[in-house]
Amino acid sequence: MMACIQSRLRWTRLSTTRLTQPSIPRAYRRHISTLNSSAASLDIPGHTVTLPSGRLLGYHTSGPTTGTPVLYIHGHPDSGLTITGQLETRAAERLGIRWIGPDRPGVGLSTPYDAQTVLDYPSDIQSLVEHLGLKSYYILGTSGGTGFALACAKDLPRSQVGAVGICAGIGPYECGFDSMVEPQRKALEAWRDYPAEFKAYYESEYVPLARQNDIAALADRIRGEFEAGFSGADREVLLEENAFAATVKTLRQAWVQGAWAHAKGMELHWRPWGFALEDVAFPGVRLWYASRDGSTTPVMGRFMADRLPRSVYKEFPGDSHFTIWRDGNLQEMLRDLLGAGHP
Repeated sequence: MMACIQSRLRWTRLSTTRLTQPSIPRAYRRHISTLNSSAASLDIPGHTVTLPSGRLLGYHTSGPTTGTPVLYIHGHPDSGLTITGQLETRAAERLGIRWIGPDRPGVGLSTPYDAQTVLDYPSDIQSLVEHLGLKSYYILGTSGGTGFALACAKDLPRSQVGAVGICAGIGPYECGFDSMVEPQRKALEAWRDYPAEFKAYYESEYVPLARQNDIAALADRIRGEFEAGFSGADREVLLEENAFAATVKTLRQAWVQGAWAHAKGMELHWRPWGFALEDVAFPGVRLWYASRDGSTTPVMGRFMADRLPRSVYKEFPGDSHFTIWRDGNLQEMLRDLLGAGHP
């Protein structure tokens, strides 16, 4: 499925907010009116906060409300919905974590924003933090969310951010992509060279399926892509019944507004993030990588570790992009994250 296979695999429990035009700001209603009538009446999971710009920011929560807040910064195509899964909920209950998973512009209930940059993101997160009344919190970014998480480490108040971690994160543009396995690298290059064509392809092939009330057709399409594109342990993980069902729901969340957010995420890979890694003064960023990851490779992780102050790099031997996020590893990463901070 090319770039979309990088989405995180989770067991997902949904809490839904009906997306209806009378309940949302006028600017967003104009965007939603461009969707077909069935899409405008879908149950889209999440809560919302109105940003100073008038945009909506959608977000998800799970775990005890009195737990230590951990913000999950998703990749793409992906969603903050990931944190409502059984795996994440179990970790939250065991470690006393309150997960918060914002959706970036164009995902789920979040308003698209044509001029989006990586450096815009901290202000969105600050508005969410203030809305939730958080005095302190931790940040965990994954995959394509790396730049956004590090921008938060750079720009959000040090007194609020306890620690920052990156799991299987893509490196910055300056790192290059030669370390990726050939199919993933070529897919990324194709998005760079033919962005309009790829966006149109997803708009015609996947978005209509994501806008159906019955997601069986979307599930069938994605299953076929996984069966054709993977083998061995990765295929087994991807097609495990509960994890696969969660993946379908997450991809629906990513595509229900259209392919804009997916395309924007891929576009931003081919631009500098707007800051150098050396500009991130936040000390001790945790970097967790899988030794067999051919997408967000250990080379990328070590590149960042060499440039972030007092960073801590750990590699999980034998794991891939699809197996690193599992029960034992996740709890180890979260304990490391919580142990590194001050909240």
